[in-house]
Amino acid sequence: MENLKMQMSTMRRSFHKIAEPGWMEFKTTLRLLEELSSYGYDLDYGKKIHSQRMGLPKEEIMKTYVDSLGLKSDFDLSEILEGYTGVVARLDTGRKGPRIGLRFDIDANGIEEARDEGHRPFSEGFASENNFAMHACGHDGHMTIGLTLAKWVSENRDNLKGSFTFIFQPAEEGVRGAKSMVGAGVVDNLDYLLGGHLGLGVESGVLGLGTVGFLATSKLDIYFEGVPSHSGASPELGRNALLAAASCALNLHSLPQFGSGMSRLNVGILRAGSSRNVVPSTAFMEVETRGENEEINQLLREKVDKVIEGSALAFGVKFRVEEAGGAPAYNSYDKDFVALVADHLEGDFKIDIARSLGGSEDITYMMNRVEELGGRSLHFMFGSDLKAAHHNNRFDFDEESLAMAFKALRRTIELLVEE
Repeated sequence: MENLKMQMSTMRRSFHKIAEPGWMEFKTTLRLLEELSSYGYDLDYGKKIHSQRMGLPKEEIMKTYVDSLGLKSDFDLSEILEGYTGVVARLDTGRKGPRIGLRFDIDANGIEEARDEGHRPFSEGFASENNFAMHACGHDGHMTIGLTLAKWVSENRDNLKGSFTFIFQPAEEGVRGAKSMVGAGVVDNLDYLLGGHLGLGVESGVLGLGTVGFLATSKLDIYFEGVPSHSGASPELGRNALLAAASCALNLHSLPQFGSGMSRLNVGILRAGSSRNVVPSTAFMEVETRGENEEINQLLREKVDKVIEGSALAFGVKFRVEEAGGAPAYNSYDKDFVALVADHLEGDFKIDIARSLGGSEDITYMMNRVEELGGRSLHFMFGSDLKAAHHNNRFDFDEESLAMAFKALRRTIELLVEE
């Protein structure tokens, strides 16, 4: 067991160093391909595992990063380097049994990691190599869990039955990647889908089963286009996009009021203008909505659209709205399935059932799709004490939790193949 913990810690740290944001997980995807190929999996990647993608980085940003890497491989990287990142790995035991899928997210957050001796990844030499990205949500750990489990499945295929699909999903941050993979049919032939997340307020040693409280969400990019003019000589000739955006931001934050359930709205970014003596002709906003259920989020989204339109009309500017991400809600769980797994795992773990996420995660696209087609899904919370909150530049987790998560998923697989 100690050897396993050391191996998982080493792998996690290697992924932590190559942190890459959504749709730019180029080195990460190649590393996954190399590992999974060595385990004997059939691999799908590139355009084959994607449909319509949301929230792509600007082309010049992607190109600059690609050029800086100089990646070479026996794998065809051409589509991956266009942002079709991620991997789907399949293994069929050749014996009739359940079709089990497991999903692991692979992207990092777009923040710069803390660099001082009090931050373990820096002091122990595994901080992110990129100053624009950091694994501040545990996805480096998720990939480690996924690869360790994939290796175990391969090594024990003679003692297992059915088939296994390991889904390494890009662009979870901003809830962008799952919809693209679901649209490509990645989860359409599964009897079971298992997924999970490290931390989330659950302490080390505790295993959450049947996570609920996934909020529906929409991520919107809003553009206002006005008319520039000299701010002193002829301000009346301008059309002020900054004021339109500022008015929009203030009015948007007055919206989340629903008696039927929880809602959230946030204006995360507002950028506008070019110079102090020019009437601002452009403005850009990044906005998100969240709702306890689909109906609330949709109602909130409709109100948002009206506020945007009204703000543009009031200041005489043009506007456009682009959907940069989104995910559906998930507020229930399969009680019989959770009870079955909990009974099987009892004694190995301290189990907590139906913890609330209280946020959004695009695995809900996959869970809803699998259940819509008659399958069953289960989300785990892998308890892990954190050094700082998720998405903080000092984030770090208890690496002992990696082995616990591996054991929980392995034992669940053993249960499913016995059924």
